[in-house]
Amino acid sequence: MWWFRRFMLGGSREKEVIDLFKEHLNTVRLACEIFAKAIETDDKSLLTEVCELEKTGDAIRREIALKLYEGAFLPVMRGTLYKLAETIDEILDTLEDTAVDYVRLISEIDGDVRELCVKVAVINVKMSTNLLEAFEALGNEHDLSDKTIKIRAREREVDALKYEIYKKLVKKEVSSYWEGKILSDFVDNLVDISDVIEDAADLIQILNVSLR
Repeated sequence: MWWFRRFMLGGSREKEVIDLFKEHLNTVRLACEIFAKAIETDDKSLLTEVCELEKTGDAIRREIALKLYEGAFLPVMRGTLYKLAETIDEILDTLEDTAVDYVRLISEIDGDVRELCVKVAVINVKMSTNLLEAFEALGNEHDLSDKTIKIRAREREVDALKYEIYKKLVKKEVSSYWEGKILSDFVDNLVDISDVIEDAADLIQILNVSLR
């Protein structure tokens, strides 16, 4: 367990990386919250904040990579840590893509479909909170398992909502190919966010095994 103590509390470079990961995950949580509020209220002006947070996340990812390159952590752990940083950044990339698609929508989303999309966005907020909690629970097997179980259960909820959304969308009339394409891309990206969050949770579990 001495490597776990160093991982969480040890050398200054390791501590800097841990703090950066927490900042990265907090950025994801904040972006999810803003996005959910934006589509719930149909306030597209909020979506510029999501795009700005994606830029912030990208800068954090680069800083993590630099710290790892400078020698933070054992070489055997650096690959997984960097992959985690990339996956967290992918969550923000997908959020940005979803935000852009929402702005580009040619017609308003029907009320029943909007309600389902809001439910997905709210679940994504909860999953992003669970993801931060899972990272903070590294080394605590029971607590980490509890957080990752919640993430997987919520990802299944999103899968069920995805089915309901598409069942309604296939009945929707669209005025052009592009209207349908943008709407489809929006839904695809919206539901993909939970998949990437689950991928990040898997990497946190892999890190936990390497700390034993």
